[in-house]
Amino acid sequence: MAAMLGYMATARTTITLDQGLLDEVKQQASQAHRTVSDFVGESPRGRLSSMRRQPEPFTLATVDLGGYKPDVDISDNASLRDVMDEE
Repeated sequence: MAAMLGYMATARTTITLDQGLLDEVKQQASQAHRTVSDFVGESPRGRLSSMRRQPEPFTLATVDLGGYKPDVDISDNASLRDVMDEE
């Protein structure tokens, strides 16, 4: 219903800040011509928004090791062990 009326529902809460942080928040809010509530509300909203972003797709770097040896039967464990022991 709140969204249909064009405003966001709010809830009142109490947070505890040390005096130095509160003074800085008040100063920054004043410089931005915003209320302390609006200024403080931006931080969690921005943090939550960044947490919802999808991570970059994982890419696996590959390295060319020179291919395979044509005389090795990879279905024969004994043959593979012999070749590995030679190297």
